[in-house]
Amino acid sequence: MTSHPIDQMMEQAIERGVFPAASLLVGHHGDILHEGNYGEARGGVYFDVASLTKPVSTTTLAMQLVQEDLLHLDDTLQQWLPKATAPQHKEITLTHLLSHTSGFPAWHPFYRELPLDQVGTPEGKQHIISACLEEPIISKPGSQCTYSDLGFILLGEIVEQAGYATLDALFQNRIARPLEMKDTFFMHNVGLIPKEERSMVHSPWSLTHQKRFAPTEDCPWRKHVIQGEIHDPNAYAMGGVAGHAGIFSTTEDLHRFIKTMVNCYHGKSDWIDPKIVRQFVDFDINTLTHEHMGTYVLGWDTPTFGQSSAGRYFSPHSVGHLGYTGCSMWIDLDKDFWAILLSNRIHPDATNEKIKAFRPRIHNLICKTFM
Repeated sequence: MTSHPIDQMMEQAIERGVFPAASLLVGHHGDILHEGNYGEARGGVYFDVASLTKPVSTTTLAMQLVQEDLLHLDDTLQQWLPKATAPQHKEITLTHLLSHTSGFPAWHPFYRELPLDQVGTPEGKQHIISACLEEPIISKPGSQCTYSDLGFILLGEIVEQAGYATLDALFQNRIARPLEMKDTFFMHNVGLIPKEERSMVHSPWSLTHQKRFAPTEDCPWRKHVIQGEIHDPNAYAMGGVAGHAGIFSTTEDLHRFIKTMVNCYHGKSDWIDPKIVRQFVDFDINTLTHEHMGTYVLGWDTPTFGQSSAGRYFSPHSVGHLGYTGCSMWIDLDKDFWAILLSNRIHPDATNEKIKAFRPRIHNLICKTFM
């Protein structure tokens, strides 16, 4: 029996070394049109979804807190963070953080500057938050778009303060549990400990579940292949829970999440007020102009004409996000259509960038097949 062309392309990607493991799901009007696990993911695994944490957790929690009047999009860093004392901190708003127009640089290896005994501790987390605030901004807030992990690290801290709980607790109580996302979670860590001692560390997901985690990089800093712990080194140094990265998930759970968010957007669910969802993802309602925003709305990316990882067929009225580990999701809001691709393209080497050419190809095939 001939396999589906989408499955054939995914299997070819495994053979050509695009990634060793991957899961794919295509949804339309809430139904699953196609799904599959490939390579080392055939038995089903948890993927480190990296920066998909930004829209799935941090942005969605911000939506809820805005709806409850606990946060406002024009709130500034200085209003929420006691250490935000620089003059520019009076100007940087939640809107700037969400749309990557805060002026903060993209990334910095804070984990390398952290004393090793503080890695994975509350002190280490606060050290990195303070270090983010000490970074000089590279552009005037609101003037240009620079995709920034630093902005979302700070946004995560603000969400924790406004929600009176840690990000992982907020995520479980406000998102994962109501949406029955039973396989989506943050993974705590306790710092840089030798491999032979890691099995002694208590974790609800360690040991019995470790084989179900897709491995990521053979990390020169941690000196082992990362499996069952977050790849992002700054998030790891913060204890595994951060605003910019930290979540593990599956295509099925992300399908539940997207289905609910799209229903909210179209007024078919009141889990989050449709007006709030539209305020975050619609250019015409947003407070920043498209020109200033680059390709980002509030917490989400949009297709860049002619060079998007979403390919050629997702409409301009689409939102999505990429994750460094090899994950992505794209949602066409007009067509109520989405594609979720989870992979571990950085295993064992993070220099593998074959996925850049593969993503638009698989999305083009998906759209030509089902749209």
